[in-house]
Amino acid sequence: MNFDLLCQRLLPQEVQEEVYRIDQTYNHPAMEPYWRRLLAPKQWKVGLQKLTQAFGEDPKGFQMLTCQLYCSLNTYRQYRQKRIPEEIFWDTMGFIPRMLEWQKKYYGEYAYTWGWWLPRQLSLCEFRIGELEFERIKTPEGPVISLHIPSDAKLEPKLLRNSVRQMERLFLLHYTDFYLAPVMCESWMLSPALQELLPEQSRLRQFQSCFEIQSVDWDSDAVLDWVFPGPKAPYEQLAETTSLQRAMKQYLLEGKKIGWAKGTLKGF
Repeated sequence: MNFDLLCQRLLPQEVQEEVYRIDQTYNHPAMEPYWRRLLAPKQWKVGLQKLTQAFGEDPKGFQMLTCQLYCSLNTYRQYRQKRIPEEIFWDTMGFIPRMLEWQKKYYGEYAYTWGWWLPRQLSLCEFRIGELEFERIKTPEGPVISLHIPSDAKLEPKLLRNSVRQMERLFLLHYTDFYLAPVMCESWMLSPALQELLPEQSRLRQFQSCFEIQSVDWDSDAVLDWVFPGPKAPYEQLAETTSLQRAMKQYLLEGKKIGWAKGTLKGF
């Protein structure tokens, strides 16, 4: 594995060119005291702050992207050492092109705005396995697995069950303290409001039924970032491209709330 191959596999051509331009002067070894912190969960925040200060003006985040691509070479070596399948590495790092394309689609240009999240993948805390992402988190109550739903995930029960089974095998082999740990999810997809918005047979409600809801933050409006991506707009101007958007927009205009919910996986 080398930097060129990584760029070719993960970056759109336009972003590749910008990263190669930055790489002509970028000195990864000199940044080691900072980027090493991205590999330790308790130091992520400080590492990102130090790197941001060192880069200075970085309007599209491509200096951070260049740095984190080099970091991912170290991550790849850890995958090889642990004998974690290479497919999982590429699926996990697929977070980078997915978010670049998201930014292009909804904001009109490529930018890397999710550098604050990638330390989870760089430090082997989070893995994309099949349709889902699983993040290892140590809490005062014990190990917990945080389930994340990528924007391109197919919510078919068979595929979701397969993702969980593969995750359990991986953790049994390499992270035994997380094997059979509770799987938690925080998402608008777990909001009880969906029971009013969507028909019972909808894929989203079927997904939600697989969780025991623990709590709901009714004041959160984070759902807008995912269902109505792009620049912020008043409810009256929200898109109506999909049936979900149309139903949710009317629901919000009626003064009702979607919120953000937390639940424990019962099983797919």
